[in-house]
Amino acid sequence: IIKPNTTMLKSAALAGVVASASAFAPMGLGSTRAAHRPAVCGMQMQIKPSGSLIKQTFLTTDLFNSIDADGSGSIDIEELKDAVKFTSNANARDLIQRADVNGDGVIDFGEYERLMNMEVNGDAQGGNEYVRQALDLGFLQAGSPLEDCAMVGNKGFDPLGFAKDLPGLDNYREAEIKHGRLAMLAAVGWPASERLQPYFAKLIGAPDLLAKGAKAPSLLNGGLENINPLFFAGILAFTAFVETETLTAIKVKENRLVGDLGFDPLGFSKGKTEDVKRDYALKELQNGRLAMIGIVGYVAEEFVTKFSVLQETPIIEKAVSKALGA
Repeated sequence: IIKPNTTMLKSAALAGVVASASAFAPMGLGSTRAAHRPAVCGMQMQIKPSGSLIKQTFLTTDLFNSIDADGSGSIDIEELKDAVKFTSNANARDLIQRADVNGDGVIDFGEYERLMNMEVNGDAQGGNEYVRQALDLGFLQAGSPLEDCAMVGNKGFDPLGFAKDLPGLDNYREAEIKHGRLAMLAAVGWPASERLQPYFAKLIGAPDLLAKGAKAPSLLNGGLENINPLFFAGILAFTAFVETETLTAIKVKENRLVGDLGFDPLGFSKGKTEDVKRDYALKELQNGRLAMIGIVGYVAEEFVTKFSVLQETPIIEKAVSKALGA
């Protein structure tokens, strides 16, 4: 009788994955994709555990953190071989190759999460049910890199087929994250400026720079001509600095996550496991997408109604006042 322990559970789970590695092949790496089966299938080819052991050996985030011995955020071939003592080097290399969607030679948490999804939802489209729905509804073209990738927040939405390959997809995601971050700042800054600018202008004896109707200056609202040109020069300089840092990070940092500028002054990610970091990345992406829609809503509302969003949307006025303690 086998008495399971932590080491055995880890080894058994990875043995099952290795034994059924063909089930996890990304599109294009194999001639066929296996029908749905859990990652522990084939485990009895390696060992003969009890039924209770089989139930406990599904892929988990704790298992990933355990195998990632050096805390690098990814599993390399040496860590994989150390975790599964009784598998061959060829099998370990095969799993790395098949699970490594982006071809960097390691299994990062995104690629591991893809395996977990496939274990639950089946192999097609990397276990991503959002992508399956997008294909069915015509929001994604067959053969798109979004069809089977490990990118966080992949909903399979690309009806115009912009994404042609993984490098191009990374560039689009980089741009999406940048615009999302700017939109999150703008979603707060827009109503805050309409609420605070008259107060600070009066406080320091400066002119009120809001456009007609107490609206934030913009291309549609007007009022940009009243802004000091030095302000725009400063914005351009700051933008150039950020872009330079981004390009440097892309060229220098190996296995860099898209959008990662190393900016975390409050240490939110410090000491966090990879699953928590990925959850943070997903929340940032989703809030950025919502903010982009929101800021477009601000612009449209003020252009159509000719009134400030604070006047037209009292809930925003209340939220800003509450945040400022007014």
